[in-house]
Amino acid sequence: MCIFKIYAGFVLLVSFAALSFESVAQNRQNDTWVDSQVNKNPAVIEARELLNSSAFKAKSLNQPIYNPNLETSYEREGDGNNYSIGFSQTIDLNDKKSINENIGKLSYVADQNSFKAIFEQTKADALTALIKWQFAQKNAALAFEQERQLQRLLTIVDEKKSAGILEPLDVELIYLNLSKTLISISENQMKLKETEVKIKELLPDWTPEKVVIPVNGLGLSNYRIDPNWIVQHPVVELAKTEWKVKQISTQLIEKTSKADPTIGLSAGKNDRENIVGITFSMPINIRNNYSDEIKASYSEALAAEAKFQSVYRQQTFVAKANYESLLTSKKYFEQWRTLTAGRADNSAKLLNVSWESGDISTSDYLTGLSQRADGLYSGIELEMQFKLREISFLLSIGQISHLKI
Repeated sequence: MCIFKIYAGFVLLVSFAALSFESVAQNRQNDTWVDSQVNKNPAVIEARELLNSSAFKAKSLNQPIYNPNLETSYEREGDGNNYSIGFSQTIDLNDKKSINENIGKLSYVADQNSFKAIFEQTKADALTALIKWQFAQKNAALAFEQERQLQRLLTIVDEKKSAGILEPLDVELIYLNLSKTLISISENQMKLKETEVKIKELLPDWTPEKVVIPVNGLGLSNYRIDPNWIVQHPVVELAKTEWKVKQISTQLIEKTSKADPTIGLSAGKNDRENIVGITFSMPINIRNNYSDEIKASYSEALAAEAKFQSVYRQQTFVAKANYESLLTSKKYFEQWRTLTAGRADNSAKLLNVSWESGDISTSDYLTGLSQRADGLYSGIELEMQFKLREISFLLSIGQISHLKI
């Protein structure tokens, strides 16, 4: 049973106490072969480097906002020398630094989720290409089997024609069916080559001899949707984090609108007298009080919240649609398998015996062979759809990275 929970409101709690800037992309001790190959993909490498960059940016935002200023002066007045040296420091009175720290950490979390989303999508694309290649092989094998059947049939027909048993029309019918089969072989071979190229694009070290997906499939049996998986989906987490960044950015703009004071201390000498000075300055936000910037930031935060709710809702229904499609494809594939169990070989034998004994005409025999092949092709297509739906379902619930292949 599939249970969904649509949240009317969202409580966003972010804890940074244990946040580590060690990239999730670098923790790859338990990588499977497919994962290690996906990590070599240029798109994944790009996302990993952006994540590393985000970690450095987050660390840089931990630093104080204002550096001290050094001021020196020297002048000659008559026979006297006047000089002074001083330091000034702007005080982060409104604690902008803590806001910057939170923005940096949240931005890093956002890039983590962006990396996860790209990694999972690339892995799903690779597994999809592998499945399509597997079934292109099956289609190609079936087409070659048809060709061999027709070639053997052609030999028999030529012999019967020479003996005057068959009409010339029967030979022509076989040639026409053989031509149709050659077209099918050509199409299947092209699909096979296309999928091979796609796999090599996504999995650089793959070869046709490499068995990645077991023949019996992914080994999944219990299909379900945990609402927490949707909440934790990288795409949903990314939208949620972007919303939080907008919220905190609004706080930063509010604090930026409040001026920070600058305090300075200087010492020097004027002719024969020592001079000590203290300075204080404070910007006066009269001409621009940043009110419009604050209003704009509030609107952006509300827009980001709406986007998060939209992404969450969309991902929920995408997962539900994939779940229903998966169950449907599984149902009809199993029905086909039950319906055709043991019949493929029997039908071929019955057709051969009936034709050779003269119970059916060559035309009916060829029609029977074609219908048998169509049934087998349908089974291959149903099984492929079922396995592709498994991949789509795992991707939609954010669990494909846990698939150990």
